Amino acid sequence: MLHTRLGVTEVSAALRSRRLSWYGHVKRASSCINIVMDMEIPGHRQRGRPRKTWADCVKTDIKNCNLAGAKPLDRNDWRAVLRHCHLLPTPEAGTPAAVEK
Repeated sequence: MLHTRLGVTEVSAALRSRRLSWYGHVKRASSCINIVMDMEIPGHRQRGRPRKTWADCVKTDIKNCNLAGAKPLDRNDWRAVLRHCHLLPTPEAGTPAAVEK
């Protein structure tokens, strides 16, 4: 594949790693964002399939990457788990993506 030859990660893997990284940041935040994330909205939804939300994507990513036991509240632990799962883009030495600008 072209991704491996150039040393570039796939778009879906890059999005997944950024989404999980941001999830850890949001969970560690001390602002009102955690209250808003866990808030239930009263009322009825419309007919049809519900929209796919960011939280649904994060839950799927955590399940697919077997991160159920990881703790996003501990920054060093969370980053190590993401790095261990090969989710963060780490280009190989000698590839065009690894050359510093």
